[in-house]
Amino acid sequence: MSARRPLAAATAAWLAAFAPAAAAQSSVNLYGVLDVFVGHVEDVSPTAGKSDTGVVNAGGMQTSFFGIRGVEDLGGGLRAVFAIESFLRPDTGGAGRFAADGFWARSAFVGLETSTLGRATLGRNTAPYFLATLRFNPLVDSFVVSPMITHTFRGALQGDTGFSNSLRWTSPSWSGLQADVLYSLGAENSSGPDRNAGRALDAALGFSRGPFGAALAFRTIDLSAGGNGREQTAWQIGASYDFGLLRLFAQYQQIEETFSAAASNVDRDTLQFGVSAPIGVGRVLASYATTDIDDTSPATPSRRDTWALGYLHPMSKRTDLYAAYYSDAFKSPTGAEQTVLALGVRHRF
Repeated sequence: MSARRPLAAATAAWLAAFAPAAAAQSSVNLYGVLDVFVGHVEDVSPTAGKSDTGVVNAGGMQTSFFGIRGVEDLGGGLRAVFAIESFLRPDTGGAGRFAADGFWARSAFVGLETSTLGRATLGRNTAPYFLATLRFNPLVDSFVVSPMITHTFRGALQGDTGFSNSLRWTSPSWSGLQADVLYSLGAENSSGPDRNAGRALDAALGFSRGPFGAALAFRTIDLSAGGNGREQTAWQIGASYDFGLLRLFAQYQQIEETFSAAASNVDRDTLQFGVSAPIGVGRVLASYATTDIDDTSPATPSRRDTWALGYLHPMSKRTDLYAAYYSDAFKSPTGAEQTVLALGVRHRF
């Protein structure tokens, strides 16, 4: 029997359980974020030397995007849901996070939900691991100045912030406890040594009650290319507590990458601490992350240290001004370094 048949049967059974009863009310909303900053970026490379660049760039505090989402009440507590979301670069007017990005790369899904069984969606879904990563660091999902995002999604963790060809189930909240599970069929190859390439299981279990929050996240992904047996497994635990005068954040993460040839294996262990504190109407945001990198080459850096300090000033419920300084460096031996100074504006609609 094909490995896909049990999955297809389970999916069909799930969808059958949500057989529509009657059409009723529906709604469609347009929403998004525009974030642009002016600043200075300095890069230092042991081989290429030093470069200084003045920039007007997108996504200093959050990656810009727009989306359309909708819900239809099918009766009996059943609802149909959908969303299509596209990244964009307002500094140039370009679509996507980069030139080769898919137009609806942030998400594109359709599914069904009930209050008692949760939500099941098919398509390109946001990864639960990504949501857990941004939840427990004060600079959230900034790909420019968030240390934890740097140590996770800028080269270490394979796979994207979302997965194509995926099924995702998000449970209802059970007294503050919530499960979020995604499975991707990857490239959907039918044969060959890399037939499972891109297949991934991505999940998180979160808890939130009052000032305390915590989550455990897990990802495993098949990265095989040319039959090299490459796989990666990652797990992360994070927590935060709001004391009123300040909110503390902490995360620990381990990312292990293995190959058929054990000499190529890599292990990364990351620790992040952060704080968010109100100052006037705004908030000071600070974060530090450090990663130990264990591989077989003594010539490559064995540590990465990154820190950032920022201030977020709300002008309204939808518009923020921000300033941030960011420093990132590979060490032992000294490797690439980067510093960023950013002054920007973010508008949500």
